[in-house]
Amino acid sequence: MTMTTMHTNTAAHNLNSFIEEQFVATSTNADKINNAKVFLDDNFPLTEGSHADVSSYVIYYTHLLAFMKDGSQCGLQNPCQFVALTGHKSEPTSIVLKNNDTHVEVSFDRNGELGSKDPAHIEDIQVALPIKNLPTPYKQWVSMLHSRCLPTESNCKVFTAKDGTEYAMHQR
Repeated sequence: MTMTTMHTNTAAHNLNSFIEEQFVATSTNADKINNAKVFLDDNFPLTEGSHADVSSYVIYYTHLLAFMKDGSQCGLQNPCQFVALTGHKSEPTSIVLKNNDTHVEVSFDRNGELGSKDPAHIEDIQVALPIKNLPTPYKQWVSMLHSRCLPTESNCKVFTAKDGTEYAMHQR
């Protein structure tokens, strides 16, 4: 899938349909996580290897590092795609990646339904679809691994930017 800027609710609906077909409707959790890691490889490639071979992600200064199962490490081919995190740099609870105007949040949970079975402890990958036909730009969050559209608990999701400042994204 090539990620492009979404300009209308129709485009957001099309990506929702794509995610439903490729990820949520997949028969097993293993298939869902494998498809999600292919999505990460296609849109946020590492300098070496695949997201499928990652055992953990950490933040080193302002860079995302992926530690592989074999002990090696690498970063993103385009380091600017890493924009924010939640949690601690040495063990983030989520990382936020950005491709064009589309944000992707990778959430980690060692004890979660999917995270407990995944070597990198990925529990969910959420895509924030920009909705630009509103007076203020908003994001609609869609889960790639769980069969749900994410409710908005507040008007804003707040992360820590890689430089330590607040990174806020308004939700619809």
